[in-house]
Amino acid sequence: MRPQANRAPLILNVDDREGPRYVKSRILHRGEFSVIEAATGQSTLAVVRQHAPALVLLSSRLPDISGLEVCRLIKDDPEIARTLVLLTSPGEPQARQRVEALNCGADGYLVEPAEPEEVLSSIQALLRLRGAEDACYRTTQALHDNEDLFRQLAESLADVVWILDPAARQLLFVSPSFEALWGHPAAEVMEEPRRCLDRLVAADRPRVEAALASMLSDGRMDIEFQMTRPDGQLREIRARAFPVHGAGQAPARADLGNSRPLRIAGICQDVTLQNRAGRALRDEERRKDQFLAMLAHELRNPLAPLRSAADMLQQLSPSREDMFRARDIIGRQLHHLTRLVDELLDISRFNQGRITLRQDLVELRAALNTAVEAVRPEIEAYRHTLRLSLPEQPLPVRGDLVRLTQIFSNLLHNAAAYTPAGGQITVDATLDQDPASGSAGGYVTVRVRDNGTGLSEALQRLLFDPLAPHDPAEDHAGEGSSRGSSNDNGNTNDGMAPSNVFPHDGPGIGLTLVQKLVVLHGGTIRANSPGPGQGSTFTVTLPVEPWHKWHPGTGKSAAHSGVSRRIMVVDDNADALEAMTMTLQTMGHTVVTAPDGPTAVALATAARPEVVLLDLGMPAMDGFETARRLRALPEMRGATLVALTGFGQPEDRRRAMEAGFDQHLVKPADLDALAHLLDTLKERA
Repeated sequence: MRPQANRAPLILNVDDREGPRYVKSRILHRGEFSVIEAATGQSTLAVVRQHAPALVLLSSRLPDISGLEVCRLIKDDPEIARTLVLLTSPGEPQARQRVEALNCGADGYLVEPAEPEEVLSSIQALLRLRGAEDACYRTTQALHDNEDLFRQLAESLADVVWILDPAARQLLFVSPSFEALWGHPAAEVMEEPRRCLDRLVAADRPRVEAALASMLSDGRMDIEFQMTRPDGQLREIRARAFPVHGAGQAPARADLGNSRPLRIAGICQDVTLQNRAGRALRDEERRKDQFLAMLAHELRNPLAPLRSAADMLQQLSPSREDMFRARDIIGRQLHHLTRLVDELLDISRFNQGRITLRQDLVELRAALNTAVEAVRPEIEAYRHTLRLSLPEQPLPVRGDLVRLTQIFSNLLHNAAAYTPAGGQITVDATLDQDPASGSAGGYVTVRVRDNGTGLSEALQRLLFDPLAPHDPAEDHAGEGSSRGSSNDNGNTNDGMAPSNVFPHDGPGIGLTLVQKLVVLHGGTIRANSPGPGQGSTFTVTLPVEPWHKWHPGTGKSAAHSGVSRRIMVVDDNADALEAMTMTLQTMGHTVVTAPDGPTAVALATAARPEVVLLDLGMPAMDGFETARRLRALPEMRGATLVALTGFGQPEDRRRAMEAGFDQHLVKPADLDALAHLLDTLKERA
């Protein structure tokens, strides 16, 4: 057999006459078919079951079973029924014979003798027909398999999958998840696609209808909109679509709009939670920016008078009075700045909305004077006139001096920044006795007035909410737009003040913090304005402590023991080392200094210090390792080790205690705290 016979269709040639069978086999070989032969009906059935030929060239006259019966038996057997049968019969063709052959299941009929070309053409025609049937079957099966796969995938998705016939404007498929998302059965929208629009919010419907009209022409859509479910839930939906083209359509031409899509497939996705998460993330970013803006704002307030005092001392010949005044300013503002840093850097406490107040008896006039002092450079830069009117009697309130100062410095800062240059600012305080309590209590009311750009009624309602939505109509409300909204992007004084000197400090977080601090002190705050361009008044009311509980301080540090101590100061910062040395020597102590850990360990044996003030964040050998090595020295067993560091969190204190420190002070060290520590050593000595 030739090599190509393995690839040629196998033909079973059946005839009990040897001569005609031989001739037909020669014809089949010439047509490049593989050929096997049989002479009886029984052998034909056996060969068909064994070799599964592509076609049986079957004579109608056989010695045991007629060809018609053999054909019927082949077609009735499911395992071999698809075998092609070309029935041949000698003699003149008769219609009755053809009908019988076809009724028995024959695929074709030939009358012998037939021309070789007719035999080969008939076989090839039947084989081509069978090939086309097989291809169609495979295609149909693959289509059904793909359709089943598509339906299984679509039904397993929470998103709605759909297919549209754009010519008929009819949905061909909608996944079952449509009902869970939209609240309508999928069958209803299959009948009337426009029912999808019934649930859209009114504001989005025109935009969605325009997108759908465009989609019918090019098959593309990507849009978000809101819809209301039957239970009243408002959901945010993203709908996307893409074109599906037929085999004869060129995608490139379709992209150019020269061909309409055969089908449009799309997906509807519920993005409500996703969008909410995105908005929450953006809100968190905005809150972070607001915190940083507040941090910069609050730190700048005490820095301004500190800079002014330093400039005064750096003059060639400051008067003695100026020197004392500068000293007092630096002391007050340094204390204020230290407290602010302690509070503002505690980010976790701020994020949780917790602010800790000291519960002291505070003379409110001191807080007001310190606030004015902090904002005075800004007021002078804007050439404002400030009038401070305070009653002669004390104004004792229960609270935190630093936070009370922060309240009024924020209000004064706003008044200065949002008033045109050369404006008028007034601060007055009045004591209102409570008739029910006689002289034992009452309220102190502080009003901060300006003749700035004022507040609209809408902004007066939203002033203390930094996350209030921005109203474009308020962009020209001047002061209110900057004070109350989240769009504080510049100076509102129309170029009348030096806007580059004191740029605005963020999106209204200052007033929100002011309100929170006032409430924590048991008071109230309100804002009033006749309208834009007519100035504003911020009124703070605080409860007064009974007068007999008021014990005003002297304003001076408490007296400390004059006992001299041997103290070692270890710090890699030369300025800090020198400043602490001068302070301790002024207090009458003997001081040994070391710029790093190894030097401190080397000097400790000879110096035998009673107290070691040790910086933690040093290079080469940090304070923790230095403390461990000092503790290992016999000469240092009775010494007191004090951690002096900028790290003041509870975890930092715990680590210091575990490393062998006795005390933990946060930079900048408070002089009273340091003196108290040394007095405690004396008592234990």
